[in-house]
Amino acid sequence: MAKKDSLEPQARELFVIHQMSLADISRKLNVSVRTLQDWKKNGDWETQKSSLGGNEKSFHAALFKLGEVIARKITDEEQSGREAAPERYGALNRIIDAAEKSRKYEAVAPKKKEDSRSPEDRQKEMVRKINEILGA
Repeated sequence: MAKKDSLEPQARELFVIHQMSLADISRKLNVSVRTLQDWKKNGDWETQKSSLGGNEKSFHAALFKLGEVIARKITDEEQSGREAAPERYGALNRIIDAAEKSRKYEAVAPKKKEDSRSPEDRQKEMVRKINEILGA
């Protein structure tokens, strides 16, 4: 099996979900940083990572993704004949519960008003306000 087939999905998960640096992933998986940079670029990992972070409206989705990671670890342990650590089941249960509560909150939470102005228009407005405050 090719290194990309076996390690690229794991590397992507570590970067996107676990927010690990490429250097840390390189050490953990024994893959060169250059290879990771190529995978990151070709797989558009940065977009995936940014879609998870900083958006309170998708926090429940991030929690469900974390739950998927833990569920995958439980499944891997069971399929390899090892007994899954009991604390993993408790963690998975708590994450799913928190994700469901978050999803319900996000469904009723007030929506942020979108600013349809261009970045240039927003910048001009900020400069105008600064000049107004400074009396310029």
